[in-house]
Amino acid sequence: MDHKTYLFFDCECANCFDGIGKICSLGYVLADDELNIIEQEDLVMNPECDFDWYLFSPKNKCQLAYSKDYFRANPNFASYYKKIKKLFTNGNTYVGGFAVANDVGFVNSACDRYYMDYILYRAFDVENLAEKVFGCKKKLFEWAEFLECDTSILTSHKSVDDAVVTLMVFKKICEKLEKKPEEVLKENKDFFVTTEQVAQAAEERQYKKEMTAKIKGYYNKHSPNPLRKTWQGQKFELNKKVFSDLDRALNIAKRIYEGGGVIVERLKGSGNIVFLDDSLEPEKKASIEKKGLKIVLAEDIEKIRV
Repeated sequence: MDHKTYLFFDCECANCFDGIGKICSLGYVLADDELNIIEQEDLVMNPECDFDWYLFSPKNKCQLAYSKDYFRANPNFASYYKKIKKLFTNGNTYVGGFAVANDVGFVNSACDRYYMDYILYRAFDVENLAEKVFGCKKKLFEWAEFLECDTSILTSHKSVDDAVVTLMVFKKICEKLEKKPEEVLKENKDFFVTTEQVAQAAEERQYKKEMTAKIKGYYNKHSPNPLRKTWQGQKFELNKKVFSDLDRALNIAKRIYEGGGVIVERLKGSGNIVFLDDSLEPEKKASIEKKGLKIVLAEDIEKIRV
């Protein structure tokens, strides 16, 4: 019989500036096919970056488990890379976590930072499973309390302890369902995420962030030498649905700017609101026009020759 092992992991980061998490600890717990713990460890590492000041602030209720000096006294992620890769890519092991896409993303970011190949694996999200089974949302330790797990000697935001609690929660759910762990995973394949999926999602978020910044770059700006004077002195507000197509939104913003118009975040008084199409409900349309605002369709701006 093929006996599986189960690896649950959790990461803590020194900061997530610019949307990139810099790992300072990766804790894991390895269990057998009955979910009995075989080994556990907290891989504490030097993030080689500044710590977010809030992590050690008295106002922060979830302090990191170690001091800055202790983190910095340990090896960096690159020193643990081979060990982590071996743990995560064992063909006989299921990998899991709580809100695990975040942790997969942190590992991906660490690989990027140290110019290492991505560790290719898929991980199961226990958070999604719990929400499906019980129909509500909770944080990790809230689930543990709800399921009557004994966490008296465990600390939230200590990576290895969070990994252990994730295991506990998963085990309780399997018991409630009266099913073996592997059976639960196979029945919930949609709750797995892969390295590649998380990397692609991160790229899409970065693209959206960069494009939105370019569009916002036209806000509150007058062109000193507009190519046209189609909208000279007029103000515009972009309806949020315009941002559903960022390339198109950028083109619209550029055309307004080059036509002498000014885009603002929110119109006060008269001006034009740009909508993606003419699907606006009559009541909404009447309400807008009653305020003295003019509705302009995206295509009306796009058809103006540059």
